[in-house]
Amino acid sequence: MSSGRPARILAVVIYETWTPPAPLDRFIQNFWYWETDDAPSYAKDTIMASAHMGILINLREDRLRWYGGEGFRIKNKLRGIALCGTHARNFAIDALQPRMMGVRFQPGGAWPFFGPTGMDFFNNHLSLDDFWGNNRAHSLHMQLVETKGVMPKFRVLLKALLDHAPRPLEHSAAVSMALERFDRAPLSSRVKRAADDADLSQKKFIRHFTQEVGFTPKLYLRVKRFHRLLDRVWTLPAVDWAPLAAEHGYYDQPHLIRDFREFCGFTPTQYLALRGPYQQHLPLPE
Repeated sequence: MSSGRPARILAVVIYETWTPPAPLDRFIQNFWYWETDDAPSYAKDTIMASAHMGILINLREDRLRWYGGEGFRIKNKLRGIALCGTHARNFAIDALQPRMMGVRFQPGGAWPFFGPTGMDFFNNHLSLDDFWGNNRAHSLHMQLVETKGVMPKFRVLLKALLDHAPRPLEHSAAVSMALERFDRAPLSSRVKRAADDADLSQKKFIRHFTQEVGFTPKLYLRVKRFHRLLDRVWTLPAVDWAPLAAEHGYYDQPHLIRDFREFCGFTPTQYLALRGPYQQHLPLPE
């Protein structure tokens, strides 16, 4: 007998990732695919500071949108295949993303694949046709839309990256050493020591690192520390900030709050209230 209640239609969410084999995994963290028919109850997500560059591809339309400015009221539009550079501040995107795919590069991992330096992408979003040319970028976009199956799409995108890479698949020795050291021990690493061990002046080391990674070494270490803290608190029901701040190298809570405001756009308390199911995204209240 019917209960009289309307049937509940469960939302369909497809999320798949693939990490390519070595040595590509040193540069590409993963390829990802997202598809959903679920419209969230809010309009925008804010994306926090990150040392990871990425490729974003809208498979539903030839358009990408992101938002900046006060209250994220300034709408920016790009073609449907674009790069998101490293960024030291937050920005917003539409919460509803029905059919998307992309690449998440390792820190500094985009260096072999694109002609501009990392600093050209810093705090920036650029359509792929700005530096690949409209015909090549549009052709790749259409090929990805028309290719059937998630894994075949990943392989098409990987082949395009390798075919058009302007540099060898490697970092300079100094940057490779620094990335490994900074990732292993971000709290104890020192820029001057890394420069000395690379047998470079500090100024020259900073220039090499910034060109390849898109962040200065000092900023990279700050953002790395911030995300290590987020890794700890993201799923905790309650947080005692003082000991966690000290454990992660913050002098005091005002120091912690400054980094949260700069990289996340909110205070730690606001972050806890807003956090959702995806660590790098914060649902924005209306």
